[in-house]
Amino acid sequence: MIKRTETADALKGIAILLMIQVHILELFAVPKIVESHLGKLVLFLGGPPVAPLFMVIFGYFSLSNQHSFKQLFVRGLKIFSLGVLLNIGLNFNLILSNYQGLININLWTYIFGVDILQLAGISLIIIACIKPILQKNNYASLLLILTVILLTNLTANLKIENAPLKYISAFIYGNANWSYFPILPWLCYPLFGVWFYQFHQQFSFIFLKFKKIKYILYISFTFFLFETYHYTISITSHLISYYHHHDLFFLWVVMFLGFYTLLVNDLNMLVGHTMAMKFIKWLGQHVTLIYVIQWLIIGNIATEIYKTESNLFNLGCWFTGITIASCGLTYMMLLIKPFFGRK
Repeated sequence: MIKRTETADALKGIAILLMIQVHILELFAVPKIVESHLGKLVLFLGGPPVAPLFMVIFGYFSLSNQHSFKQLFVRGLKIFSLGVLLNIGLNFNLILSNYQGLININLWTYIFGVDILQLAGISLIIIACIKPILQKNNYASLLLILTVILLTNLTANLKIENAPLKYISAFIYGNANWSYFPILPWLCYPLFGVWFYQFHQQFSFIFLKFKKIKYILYISFTFFLFETYHYTISITSHLISYYHHHDLFFLWVVMFLGFYTLLVNDLNMLVGHTMAMKFIKWLGQHVTLIYVIQWLIIGNIATEIYKTESNLFNLGCWFTGITIASCGLTYMMLLIKPFFGRK
């Protein structure tokens, strides 16, 4: 079994912080702030370096472990179920307000909202089913990525009016407004993680030890971002386009993640011993727990102040307070966890 790496923890830790700030922006801030240049930058930072990154790392480690089909399948079901339970928890205030008659909404779209835990659970079940094929053929994952891209294009304008089928189809492809991370196209990212794991096992990256090569790569990365900035922002600042993107943006994201991972890896080697970086890696080590806690806090507060915050300073305070609260509650739960594990 592959051990966790400091670079992966650092990547996930940074992603947690970027995720919290984008959730606050999307749910607390008035549209004027969201649509501003700053808002678009925040949406970008909460885009490619977060959900796609999580899923690539998820795919990488799903193939690297030695778990059986049953273990992977059951874990996938648990992750999916956790996602549904989290939807209920983060929308508890909303559900309560609806039953009290304060608002009138379709609760099912919130309970069965297709978020990243549901995506991770379904992805793991799919990987469990095809793991023998993936292990025998190093190019199978690339063929599957192409298949997912093709199916994404074919279903782009496919609409289903039948209500029960609409909820089911929302997990597969995204025409419903509660389908944030459907299998099409998001399965591409864990599959890319699978491919990268196989590629990593066959080829070393020893050439990255040469400083001149790294300088060339970083200059190329800067040029790449500069030249594609407007295209990328046009996707990440329009949430429907981001959640239901197509092949060109997927290619952009995997290129970005390659450069970005190299940058974070070098950053960890330089300042990995500092308290700040140790804290970030601690966040990455407990990513699922922190993810759940921050959503429980943000989701229930959002029912009261949904898109009403117009002060940037207040938004900064919300970010600081919710981050501290999420980390504090995570730390407390980790402290008491061993007591619940005792017989």
